[in-house]
Amino acid sequence: MTNSLTEAKLIDIITRIGNFDRAQAAGLNCLIFLAVREETTVTYQYEEIGFDDIPKEIVRLCDRLDDDDLLDLAGRITLALIMEKNAAALSEENA
Repeated sequence: MTNSLTEAKLIDIITRIGNFDRAQAAGLNCLIFLAVREETTVTYQYEEIGFDDIPKEIVRLCDRLDDDDLLDLAGRITLALIMEKNAAALSEENA
């Protein structure tokens, strides 16, 4: 269960990634999911894969979260990507 300190960490990360483009957001999600699956850190996956467009500071902040909170973060990132896609579709439809 997410406590208030963990929630503050999540909000800090979400605030910092607010200006990520779609590729960066999807890339961070990939790193998170691989870290959870392989039982490693996000930093390890970052170094292994080399998504250099993701700031190392964000990667380090992710490593402070446990697996459940990482998955919570990944879900929030995914939701933001879906909402962005739906907003764009609505905007095109209404144009």
